[in-house]
Amino acid sequence: MKKTLTAMLSLLLGGSLLLSFAGCAEKEKNGNDLDVNVNVNVTAEGIDKADPYTWFEVNKEVLPTRAQCEAITIGMRLNEVIVKIGKPQRDIGSGAILFQFDVSDGSVFTVKFLPDFLPDPAAGLSQYDRLFVSDTTFDAAVPDLYFPQQTVLSNLYPWMETLEEGDIVKVRYEQAFIGVAPYDHLRNIAYSTDQTDIANAYRLFSSPLHAISQSEGQIDGGGYVRYDFITAEETYCVTFSNSTVLIGERYYRFDGKLFEFAAPDVECHAFVTFTDDDPYEVFTYAEKSEKIGDFYGLGEFEFRVYDGLLENTPRYVLKSAGGVDLLILSADKFLIEGDKNTVIYQITGDKDFSFLF
Repeated sequence: MKKTLTAMLSLLLGGSLLLSFAGCAEKEKNGNDLDVNVNVNVTAEGIDKADPYTWFEVNKEVLPTRAQCEAITIGMRLNEVIVKIGKPQRDIGSGAILFQFDVSDGSVFTVKFLPDFLPDPAAGLSQYDRLFVSDTTFDAAVPDLYFPQQTVLSNLYPWMETLEEGDIVKVRYEQAFIGVAPYDHLRNIAYSTDQTDIANAYRLFSSPLHAISQSEGQIDGGGYVRYDFITAEETYCVTFSNSTVLIGERYYRFDGKLFEFAAPDVECHAFVTFTDDDPYEVFTYAEKSEKIGDFYGLGEFEFRVYDGLLENTPRYVLKSAGGVDLLILSADKFLIEGDKNTVIYQITGDKDFSFLF
């Protein structure tokens, strides 16, 4: 399965500029040179000016020579650069637009582009046409430590290589802060079957990463985002902790864009738990309470605010190791003890309290 190279664009005309594009390093094919005798006034082949995803190339068969790169001069527009030396492999810009081109001699050619904000924004030039060269530099070959910057997420997760977008029937989003008490913070969860949400989540597969040191990756606290890709047979997941992922024993910084769903079918919450096996105890809700038993998996309960009225008194009390007590009203409804607002929550997921009733 071929993956579409991810490039993400946020261009605020008349204000700040932030571009984040990415790609993969390519191998030169037989040392062939690019044909530079072309009309630079014609849009480069394979380019859609309005779609930054087309400005980069994953499997670039022919890399430019150093001499061809040295011929790139200040003032050339992005289109002319791509016509002359082909598409770049990645972008490392943040606030400035830095495109990197892999060169046949093993070096990396970095081109800094700036936007040409014309006095008349209605002149008809696209964002692609507005970018012109302001500076160029040559770097040594990308060292081994940073080689993963030239790859994409799917190259690090084997299941991404075989999972087709059409096989995904639902996507799940989860976000939470790390290292906090369950009562104080909840995990935010959403499910979506919307095709746009599925397509956007699928684009994560071609998002860029680069290797970082272990000390950079091991950060206490912060937060995480998790995406689940649900098919008819299986569920696959990837988690970004403080915008990093841990593959084997190496940390990678995620350089792409994380997002929430635009059209979720369900939005709910779950408790932040310290381990997957956080235990809890259940007692009868009576003056002389009786312990029912020890249970596990508090974090598996997914719920949202219930709009109905309180119809019955609590039957059981659930006490967790995290210090949160739940007053169980029915198989799918509960209160949080001590909640001054007396909010009723309703279970939305598969796991509920039916084992008590």
